[in-house]
Amino acid sequence: MLYIIMVVVLQAFITLTLLLYLIKNRESVLNMLLLYIGVVALDMGYEYFIIQRFGYESVLYEIPGSLRVFKGLIFLYITTYLIHAKWRDKLKYLIAPLTLVVVHHAVALIAKIFNLSWADIAIRSYQAYFTYYSYYWVACLVICIYFLTKYRKNITHPVASNFRYLVCYVLLGVLIFWTVYQLGWDTLVYQKIYSLLFLFQFGWILYVYILTYQHRLLEQNNAIPFPASKETYQYKDLSKIDFEALQNAIVSFYKESDVYLDEEFTLDQLSSHLKISKADLSLTFNKHLSTNFHEYTNRNRIQHFKQILSEDPSASVIDLAFQCGFKSKSTFYKYFKKEFDCLPSQLIH
Repeated sequence: MLYIIMVVVLQAFITLTLLLYLIKNRESVLNMLLLYIGVVALDMGYEYFIIQRFGYESVLYEIPGSLRVFKGLIFLYITTYLIHAKWRDKLKYLIAPLTLVVVHHAVALIAKIFNLSWADIAIRSYQAYFTYYSYYWVACLVICIYFLTKYRKNITHPVASNFRYLVCYVLLGVLIFWTVYQLGWDTLVYQKIYSLLFLFQFGWILYVYILTYQHRLLEQNNAIPFPASKETYQYKDLSKIDFEALQNAIVSFYKESDVYLDEEFTLDQLSSHLKISKADLSLTFNKHLSTNFHEYTNRNRIQHFKQILSEDPSASVIDLAFQCGFKSKSTFYKYFKKEFDCLPSQLIH
């Protein structure tokens, strides 16, 4: 019995750790995907432990693991991150009620283990959550697919299309499992197959992680300092370049689009959107805007931050900073101070 208590308490502890990670480390969609892997693996590990310890007929196995309630929240976080939703950080308010489900799970199981008089009531009330869990999970997946489809033209993140396919794959698996259950077929057999299907998800996520990491390394290796690029331009007939038109295109893009708020936004993506070569863009930034791509992008992010903060002064500064595309607090404060020569709190007052 002590082992069960240890597993339940450990699960609750890990849940809180995952939640803190979810709140404080939103610098990359890949972090969210790895968090999803962790949640699913822990939930499946818990059930495997229960099956091995008590068997399929055990009342403990009939009580689903509680970590799964966070899968929908994680998928919603990833989706709102990809579409640059301004209300993304409002999702953090779902963390509290979902955490209560985990705590309820721990209390109910411990009560059952010690044969307390109110154990059955606790378990029945816990099971009540999962009367609606399937609807919650399906609703989250459908919402994700809807937003990823509706805003697909505005999404520039390299994993966006693959993530949409992943969500569709997960939704299909859930609907098939629900159909099998409704038809009264042997759900245990399908559940084993359904569990194996998670291996495809894990493999895909790890594959995307590796590809994205390699892409970042390649970008870093190809990032040539701006002074070194002068040699490239000295062989080019600059008189044939309409720098005024290029400058207007750049200014209009940052004014009318919010694609640059993606923390992974690159000069390659700007070149693709404007149909202008990277070399001409770099020269326009250097010679005619007296800056470079990174400086100009972050300055516009700061201006966007100021606009949002003025609309909602009570909003979290750090949450808005991440929402505006900054990868770290230090980078945000660096550019904010450079732009306004004060702290965000001083700007509000």
